[in-house]
Amino acid sequence: MAYEAVDSLQQTLLLILQRHDHLITPPVKQQLISIHDKAVVLQFNLKHFPDKETIREVANTAEKIIQYLFSSQNLSDCGFIHPTVRLSDQLGKLAKELESTVGYVVDYCKSNGASDSPAVSSSSRYALKSEVQDLKVAPELIVRLSIRLRRLTEKIKSTARASVDENPSDSPSIPPFTYNDVVLKPTSKDLVVGFDEDVVPMRNRIIGYDALTILPVVGMAGIGKSEYAKYIYHDPFISCHFDIRAWVKISLDYSIASVLSQLLASLKGKVDRLGRDSLKVIEAEELEIYKILSGRRYLIVMDDIWSAEVCDDVRKLFPDNHNGSRIILTTRLMDVAIYAATGWKILMMRFLDDKQSWRLFHHKVFGDQDCPLELQSVGEKIVKGCGGLPLSIVTVARLLSGIPRTPKMWLQIERNDGQLESVLSLSYNHLPPHLRECFLYMAGFPQDYEIYAYELIKLWVAEGFLEGHNDTTSIEVVAEKCLEDLIKQSLVLVTSRKSNGRTKTCRLHSMVRDFCVRKAGQEKFLLSVTDYFPNPILRRHFLPQVLQNHHRVSVSWHDLLLKDSTHSSCTTSIMCIPQRGYRPKCSVENFTSLRVLHVLRENDHSYWELGHVFELIHLTYLASYIPDSIVPPAIAKLQNLQTLIIYRSEVRLPVEIWSLRQLRHLIAFSFCSLPLPEGVTLSLENLQTLSMATNFVCSGRMVRMIPNIKKLEICYSQENFGVGNYLDNLIQLHKLEKLKLEMHSSSVTGLNTICHPFLKLKVRSSFVSYLDNLVFPPSLIKLELSGGWISWKDMTIIGSLPNLQVLKLKNYACHGEYWETIKGEFCHLMVLLVEESNLQRWTTECSHFPRLRCLMLHRCPYLNEIPSDIGDIPTLKLIEIDDHNQSLLCSAKIIQEDQHKYFRNYRLKVVVKHS
Repeated sequence: MAYEAVDSLQQTLLLILQRHDHLITPPVKQQLISIHDKAVVLQFNLKHFPDKETIREVANTAEKIIQYLFSSQNLSDCGFIHPTVRLSDQLGKLAKELESTVGYVVDYCKSNGASDSPAVSSSSRYALKSEVQDLKVAPELIVRLSIRLRRLTEKIKSTARASVDENPSDSPSIPPFTYNDVVLKPTSKDLVVGFDEDVVPMRNRIIGYDALTILPVVGMAGIGKSEYAKYIYHDPFISCHFDIRAWVKISLDYSIASVLSQLLASLKGKVDRLGRDSLKVIEAEELEIYKILSGRRYLIVMDDIWSAEVCDDVRKLFPDNHNGSRIILTTRLMDVAIYAATGWKILMMRFLDDKQSWRLFHHKVFGDQDCPLELQSVGEKIVKGCGGLPLSIVTVARLLSGIPRTPKMWLQIERNDGQLESVLSLSYNHLPPHLRECFLYMAGFPQDYEIYAYELIKLWVAEGFLEGHNDTTSIEVVAEKCLEDLIKQSLVLVTSRKSNGRTKTCRLHSMVRDFCVRKAGQEKFLLSVTDYFPNPILRRHFLPQVLQNHHRVSVSWHDLLLKDSTHSSCTTSIMCIPQRGYRPKCSVENFTSLRVLHVLRENDHSYWELGHVFELIHLTYLASYIPDSIVPPAIAKLQNLQTLIIYRSEVRLPVEIWSLRQLRHLIAFSFCSLPLPEGVTLSLENLQTLSMATNFVCSGRMVRMIPNIKKLEICYSQENFGVGNYLDNLIQLHKLEKLKLEMHSSSVTGLNTICHPFLKLKVRSSFVSYLDNLVFPPSLIKLELSGGWISWKDMTIIGSLPNLQVLKLKNYACHGEYWETIKGEFCHLMVLLVEESNLQRWTTECSHFPRLRCLMLHRCPYLNEIPSDIGDIPTLKLIEIDDHNQSLLCSAKIIQEDQHKYFRNYRLKVVVKHS
């Protein structure tokens, strides 16, 4: 933190030096440069100085002094003295104190042979020599200097007050104040713990003389958006930059009359309503606000905005004076932030890490005192339970501050989420009905469980929460949009994304999940049994009654082993949580109305009595492990089944699978060859997903059986692959969007080295020549090839696909050593992954990949450089290289540096993937 504090001091000084107003006279500028130089020396020696906390205090105090000196309050207290004259004098005193500090630090470091900084003036060190007889006491001297800096602050204030007392008629009447009032009022820095590094960048965005800019701050409820905005709003350095400031609280129950009233009250310091909220009054107030702001540099904070319409309604109030005026808005909704932002200048609030959380908690409970050792571990456990959410930490700290400080009392205390629940209720109540159902359903997943988006989407569809808008938009697409909406509402957290930027896994923050569990239980929407009945004995006693009163339940596997006592004709959905090391066979024969049966995938081999499962004729969704790889013909009884997910490899499906007309998704780790029925059979027109089919025969009849397939994943063994697989029929799958082709072989390891040309030639002659004539369906959006499929020189087959956005080439998917692209191909490609390849040379131009956003090159040991033209692709944001190919990584970094240096393109990131 000391390094950040010194860096923040330097940034503050640089910002002031960049100002072009009457205050920055040559004497003032000289003193500012002098202080900046001392800060640089301090930073150079910081790593060798032991007491970094005191250095942090020195830097913070110096920065606060500078901010105060340039505040309107200090500048208005000059009396007969010209502000610039007094500024120069005050800055000179600060520079002198810092000169001593830097001298002590440098001398201490030099005594230990560690100093590598620019020199401090010899006169300064000579003056200090008598005081620093023993260099071992330098840290103590720095502490004394920190105290002297504080005294200097008081001296500056007293001088200001004396000037006012002597010349009362020449200065406005200002009530007595303390230094902390000036710097931190009305918020304190501890409330923005964890965002210290965001303060300087935000200052850089706020301080300027350009066009009107809107700066959104976005994040979930309780994460500290408003407190952060308050800190920025009351920062003395920022406040003195603007002629006028105003703060408006919008909230969910927004009205234009209320906004106008607040704006006028904040701008004029009083409420002066002209009458009722009539159209004439509103127009008059709008005109008055516009006149007040015209020609002035203003800062407006609009707190807690819930809709883009608010932005449209108030935009006309704020004139663009082209003088650096700024509007900060806080919101929980990413859509609102994107809509309002000027040039994507959005600050995403983050959760606090463990150290930051503890620092905030410690300050709130103990202040400047140390935490007793006996409370350290229990306190850290309590703080960790808050999940890095500032509001929760502050609430818990307030609660613990009011009880005896003993481990026993602290362990007994329950987390009080009353305040958090009230703010989360606003977000929940703002949701439309279908999104409320989708959100509450997530209460069924355990705490901190990473939810796969594709499973969640299929569950929502099976539950019937959503309806397709039209024939062209599938219900799964609607469900995916609902998930993105919940993410944009800051209720759901993304834990990982796919290469194309879409959500791969997500979860609920622990505080949000607690709210979700309570709300779902209160509304009898879904009951998380283990949350409501943590004690197994209580669960055993109450579960039969609970099941009679709830349609949807989330239970552990063990809870369902209540034999005959576990039955319910009311329960329609069971989300079952496996228990590690507990693998029984379980029955659900008594749940006669069951529609959804989902076992969480946790590498567990617990399973259902399939004979009983296949009697549940209302089932629309089934996801589970099965004890045998052979699925019995009795599955034909499940005529309402839409989704079948089997956690097992080499699953053998019966021919009766083709009788399930409602089936939309058929998924397993792998399926054996699919048997086709004899005679005339109706096709599975609803089937969208088939994954992973082994040695799939894409005959004309098979294509007709799955005419609307959208996602197809196929795996072949090289020994059995041939013309009889009929892959040329793929082009007849007109709605296919995602295709994955894997090739496995016992001799494929020979492809892993470039010194086996015979094996590569053998592979090429066996099937690459056949694939030369293959034409993929033009509807493809994503294509993944693994194993030997095609040569680099024949990539036109893929490059000509008009809608292809994601291309993944894995495990030596392409043969050869040279790839030259052609203009007019890959027109819509956004993501390109090459993983494990013998590629040695790649020739391309930026116009050949006009929309590429992400380039990933993993385990390409013979490729030494990336074509330099790649850096000129305007949409490119990421280059990812593995950590084994240093020359390729160096090439990527050169491209990045050139983009920074010559084109000011700072969006391009180079990431190292660690293997």
